[in-house]
Amino acid sequence: MFSSFDTLTDILSAPGMKQWFHFLYLEDQLDWFPAELWNQPLRFAAFRGQTPWGSSLQTLAEQIVDTANLVLELQSGKRQCLHLHDWEAWEPEEGADLQDPEQTFIITPPTDVKVDSLKPALIICPGGGYEFVSFQNEGTPIQILAEKRGYVSFILRYRVAPSRYPDPQLDLLETIQYVRNNAAKYHVDPNRIAIIGFSAGGHLCASAAALAKTLLPEGRPNAVILGYPVISFEEGTAHEGSVLALLGKDDETLRHNLSVENMIDSDYPPTFAWACMDDDTVPCENTRRLEAKLKEKDIRQECHYYPTGGHGCGLAYENSAWKWSFDMFAFLEKYL
Repeated sequence: MFSSFDTLTDILSAPGMKQWFHFLYLEDQLDWFPAELWNQPLRFAAFRGQTPWGSSLQTLAEQIVDTANLVLELQSGKRQCLHLHDWEAWEPEEGADLQDPEQTFIITPPTDVKVDSLKPALIICPGGGYEFVSFQNEGTPIQILAEKRGYVSFILRYRVAPSRYPDPQLDLLETIQYVRNNAAKYHVDPNRIAIIGFSAGGHLCASAAALAKTLLPEGRPNAVILGYPVISFEEGTAHEGSVLALLGKDDETLRHNLSVENMIDSDYPPTFAWACMDDDTVPCENTRRLEAKLKEKDIRQECHYYPTGGHGCGLAYENSAWKWSFDMFAFLEKYL
């Protein structure tokens, strides 16, 4: 296994690592490590470079190590990577097109874990504006944390632009159905399957939960978790990039129909959501609209608003939103 005492050069030189990193780590963030630091231990390099917003590279260094160790687990067979829909083993090819709709998969939990009882499952949908899937901060760290807390977790790489609605929603619903149908294999309680999504991944989870009854009833989740989610597609509140990437056009009817606040009915699953009040990418008004509708329909819910964190902060350990994962697990203990 790799550690922060390895160098970025050592990690990326490992067999097959670059092919996996192409999917699991945003390559432009590697450029934030100055060239002269690539041959220095990541633990050292993390404090010698800076992100564009002026913080250290410590969190990114931790994410690089986590990603590299995830790849080693996949290569060793400890975890599986399964292609969506046919659920066959999948691995990336060098130079694969990230926008290719065939480049979709789930990463499964470890296969060598011994359990004496069925566990709740968590299916993770990173964000990315329906244009990419941000594994490194909203996928891999969430999976590791959830497994430490006793959840059987899966990360989903769903279809993104140029694929359009309802392709991503079907990817998620079919993944839920797959996990439920294979509950015994993964030691999952089929009645305790939660989904968690961030940003546009939050819209994916929230909308799929509402659409399940018409698109795929067997894919209905038992709980929904949303981090700084895109909720409304209405002009003035919407994250326009997510709208256009999912719809491919500006369509007033689809904007209305796919605004989650217009999709929730009285049998919507229990929902936990959180947002940062300083988010200038997806305003927390999205979460406030969600909260109002959940209360109107008397859905079991919690919505939390943290002063700082901006957008895309993942586990948010560096700012005031750090408490969200603690609040989430407490919510799931009550309602999942």
